Amino acid sequence: MSDQELMNYFKFDEADRLANRSGQISAKQKVRFIAEDRYNKKWGRIGGISMLVIAALGLALMLYAWIKPSGKVSTIMVDLIAGGIWVLVWGIIGGIVLARLSSRPEFKVARVQGHARIVDVQSSYANNRIGIHQELHIGGKRFVATRILAGRMPEDDYIVYYFDRPARNPSGITYPTASEDILSIELLKKADAAPSMEPLSGHQAQDAEIIRCIKEGDEAGAIRRHRSIYNSSFEEAKKSVEIVKSSLGN
Repeated sequence: MSDQELMNYFKFDEADRLANRSGQISAKQKVRFIAEDRYNKKWGRIGGISMLVIAALGLALMLYAWIKPSGKVSTIMVDLIAGGIWVLVWGIIGGIVLARLSSRPEFKVARVQGHARIVDVQSSYANNRIGIHQELHIGGKRFVATRILAGRMPEDDYIVYYFDRPARNPSGITYPTASEDILSIELLKKADAAPSMEPLSGHQAQDAEIIRCIKEGDEAGAIRRHRSIYNSSFEEAKKSVEIVKSSLGN
């Protein structure tokens, strides 16, 4: 699998990889993850509000049990208890979901290196069905993979830079990291032969210039710099600047 094929498969370019080498997420990658975070929060908000609406149904049940005519005391008490539990459970779940949406996304870059292998993993599904999926194993870390990658990525020593997300489940069960979380990847021997950090420092300085322009209110200057750095169209640069601006709270 050529270097360009790796870039195409994992959707990164040389500028992204240069930023990732120093533990930074590039401006372009930040735009992608902010957009993803907004999408997830949108549906999380819909889910949380839906749960609160379901909790409100429990309140309606309690109200009906209280005011319905000729109701037996025992029946009223059962309805009140059932409605109270309903409100408590769904209200707490909905409140937790909505409370988590207030946090801002954190962009932490982690790296792992080692000998890469594509492994077939067996999974059990409903109705006793057995399925096979592929995982990329490298340096003790697991990533979701596909048959396309399994057939084209040779076993070799690689460095993988990935988006280190917060733990997504409190159960302690570990799942393979989504392939979309891989920011960039390169052969270990290529990384060892890479030039000094001078080009990388320049790239970081350019990203910092974009952020500085946004903080100073020079949106036009930020757009110009984005187009110059990433060879982006005006519309792409404007959208990127707007998203970064929003993430900075400007």
